Amino acid sequence: MTKARAHHSLNRIWRWPVVLAALTTFGLLSALLGQGGIWWGVSWIALAIPLMVIVTCIGRAGHVSQSS
Repeated sequence: MTKARAHHSLNRIWRWPVVLAALTTFGLLSALLGQGGIWWGVSWIALAIPLMVIVTCIGRAGHVSQSS
């Protein structure tokens, strides 16, 4: 495996987990440090998106395993 190809596969594997981790961290910090108002709404949205991704992935995995 070439170095460029290894970098491409690592980028492909870790891209979305890193994005979801950053979004979760932002949501937690905005909930803890924000002083009400818009920050609570922003934190709810930022923390709900990773949960929606998890539910979607579990739903797809269940659907694929049932059709096999």
